[in-house]
Amino acid sequence: MTMKQRGLGVLLVAMLVLVFPFAAHAAESGDASAPVAADGHLLAGDQGGHGATAAPSKGSQVTVQLAWYYYISSSCSGYENSIVAGANYWGGGVRTASSGTPVSCTPGYVSGCGGSNVVGCNWNQGGRIALSTMVRDFALLSAHEFGHNWYGHSASGCANWNSAYDVMKTMMC
Repeated sequence: MTMKQRGLGVLLVAMLVLVFPFAAHAAESGDASAPVAADGHLLAGDQGGHGATAAPSKGSQVTVQLAWYYYISSSCSGYENSIVAGANYWGGGVRTASSGTPVSCTPGYVSGCGGSNVVGCNWNQGGRIALSTMVRDFALLSAHEFGHNWYGHSASGCANWNSAYDVMKTMMC
């Protein structure tokens, strides 16, 4: 399979997911009750609104997204570079002064996102993102939450940088 054929296949799948997002909502809604690891924090995903699309497949690499926009609120002062790194993981992210997905930060847990020990949330697939500064790898948390613009959780376990599948796991450990 050539790179061109692969790219067209990915584009076709992405378009189908955008046309039929209801199937992914059912998959995402089950994440609210996911257990929290003793040494990790729950990543509730998109419990605040419409569900994200299907999870990336195991071992999948990042598919560069079309241009999308976000801005970082003043509550994230000092964390901007990590947020930009997380956004850049998916490609196509454009940081603006005041348009696109608002990203805010909190020193504690994120509330209103389907759990009590939640450290990140993406409402309505990019409607709003909240991040907790309690985590060790803030860029990974940012990448995970930006990933909810397109994907639901991939599997239970600790998120890591190995692949898009691993970035979208349910916990920060």
